[in-house]
Amino acid sequence: MKPILCNYYLTCRCNAQCGFCSVWREPEASARQEASPAIVCRNLGDLKLLGVRIVDFTGGEPLLYEGLPETLAHAKRLGLRTTVTTNGIRYPDRDRELAGLIDILQFSLNGADRDSHDRITVTPSFDRVMESVELARSLDDRPTFIHTVTDKNIGHVPDVIALARRMEVLLFLNPCFSYFGNPGLSRESALKLGRMAHGRGVVLDRGFLRFLIDGGNRISSPRCLAVTSTVVISPDDQLLLPCYHHRTKALPIGGRLFARRNSPEVREAREREGRYPFCEGCAINCYLRASLFRRLDRYFLPSVLSAGRYMWELYRQGK
Repeated sequence: MKPILCNYYLTCRCNAQCGFCSVWREPEASARQEASPAIVCRNLGDLKLLGVRIVDFTGGEPLLYEGLPETLAHAKRLGLRTTVTTNGIRYPDRDRELAGLIDILQFSLNGADRDSHDRITVTPSFDRVMESVELARSLDDRPTFIHTVTDKNIGHVPDVIALARRMEVLLFLNPCFSYFGNPGLSRESALKLGRMAHGRGVVLDRGFLRFLIDGGNRISSPRCLAVTSTVVISPDDQLLLPCYHHRTKALPIGGRLFARRNSPEVREAREREGRYPFCEGCAINCYLRASLFRRLDRYFLPSVLSAGRYMWELYRQGK
């Protein structure tokens, strides 16, 4: 079974301090050496050979990586679909060099007004997000919002939905997952979110939400296929196993990604995916959303339908 997704961490540097994220809290990660665009592009070629179809250029804040336009352009030449999620702070400075290179461009929206949004990011960015949406539209790109939902901010979801609808921007609601000691979205809040996320211009992965409500991954009957479905690459050109958030091994790539992906270490990690002790109860959507497409069960159809609805809404708003 071939991987479909690559989570490519271009940088661990970030210019915001969101409370639900840990990357900016790790000084050793932020100081990690970053691979050159030439190295990233070489790996993209191997990803294509491996069967990957979607590359999520992530971080940290991916727009802090200066070689982003070059790597995006090469991915497009290879026929790979590209996604970038940004806090928007640097987008107005880089909008023209990124125009037309990102298939799914998501701006993090953490609140429906300046105060609530900037309280989450700490670095003021609400106005930059609003500016970025208009700039992206002016360049014929299709900007979207992604809103991470926590137990603390779930009461503000209706206001966020209302803002997105007024602006006619597609909104994806993203349940917060538990990691580095932060609380993930509780079952009660997840049920409430499912009742809120209806109507035009609002999308939620209902298969993943059901999985979260059911308690996440179970090592006795694992549903996570993080290694099978996803290739994870660090800024310093290492293949991370089994995932970024709970990595136990980091294999230097050095121009040999295809060979590394077929190594004994990867085969071992694939056999253990979803069965490590830290996998119990895990619901990290970076890997689970790609995993839920791979097996026919109660999560498969709602996930597929949610993905289809996302693409339809994206198309409709771009017409």
